[in-house]
Amino acid sequence: MTRVLHVLDSDCHETHAQALEVLRARLDGAGGHLVAALDAGTRARLAPHIGGQIALTAQRLLPSFNIAPRLRTMIESQRVDLIHAWGAQAVAAARVAAPDKPILLTMLEPAAADRTAKRLRSMDGGVSVVTGTQRSLRLLLEAGVGSDQVTVVRGPADFGAINRARQEGIREQLIGEAGPVVVLHGPAVRGHGHFDGVWACAIVRQIYPDLRVVLPYASAERSRIRRFAVRMTHPDFVVLPDSHLSWAEILSAADVFLVPATSDVCTEPLGTAMASGVVCVGCAVHSVAEVIADRHNGLLSRDASLPNLADRIIKAIEDRALVRQVTDVARSQAFEVFGVRAYVDNYSRVYQNLMDRKPVGDGVTDTAMVA
Repeated sequence: MTRVLHVLDSDCHETHAQALEVLRARLDGAGGHLVAALDAGTRARLAPHIGGQIALTAQRLLPSFNIAPRLRTMIESQRVDLIHAWGAQAVAAARVAAPDKPILLTMLEPAAADRTAKRLRSMDGGVSVVTGTQRSLRLLLEAGVGSDQVTVVRGPADFGAINRARQEGIREQLIGEAGPVVVLHGPAVRGHGHFDGVWACAIVRQIYPDLRVVLPYASAERSRIRRFAVRMTHPDFVVLPDSHLSWAEILSAADVFLVPATSDVCTEPLGTAMASGVVCVGCAVHSVAEVIADRHNGLLSRDASLPNLADRIIKAIEDRALVRQVTDVARSQAFEVFGVRAYVDNYSRVYQNLMDRKPVGDGVTDTAMVA
């Protein structure tokens, strides 16, 4: 059995943690998957999404070094075979602690491609990357990462978790009797379209006064957006759910999932929205357009301009026949593209490839390319 140590850093957010938990829950077996965080804040923030214990391996940043003093000890004492990093700082710490071990980085945010490529080039090999979109793969290749170092794994959309969430009454707890409910992609990042998405919803609210916008997961931009929204609209307009809630739980409260992206984004939440039967509305950036086709399995806007976004949101609320059509297709596709079984099988193959010193993508299937 391959013993894997998952290392989390401050760049790792709730979507990463939920993806990791799917792997840990299905591959852990006799305790072969351990989890550690480089700082106490990351451990506290992500612990609700991880079923097992998260160890703390405190990080030290020195002028020429990036070290985690307890990491090497943990790797040796637990007889770790492979390190799975969930963030660029985690990769650096793992490389210093265990230069002879295979290291895998999961990079879900396309915006991190340049920074990741620079980090990998400085390490002169020895690190492989799994990413969630063909767009991210192309960005990494264009930035100089070798084709044998990177592959695409889609998912996971956990249908079991989605079905359980539907029974928990989360919409009533978050929203009460109000609606329609628009959940935004998150966590919110300044300049990535979330501000535009909220104001497009504010326009739609002139037609639907009880409309609510849900902004998942804490960030500085989420706080800024809510302050502006409270001043300009009703205080109840923007809802901030507890960060302990999973995407499956948050989306059980949604009528619309909005991705007002001005640049490429992580698409894992889109998979969960599709599997949840929530109509997806997004901007036609490369990563979103890999998954969503307009009026086929969702609705696409050319850009994040307020009139275009508002028009698509209104259509997602009012055109019930179209919504039934696209959500039926989306749910079927989510099972094929983002299903947990394919996700876990692909990662199992990735782990074995690294242990066998093969290219990371050998035998790995991008389910979006064959569905």
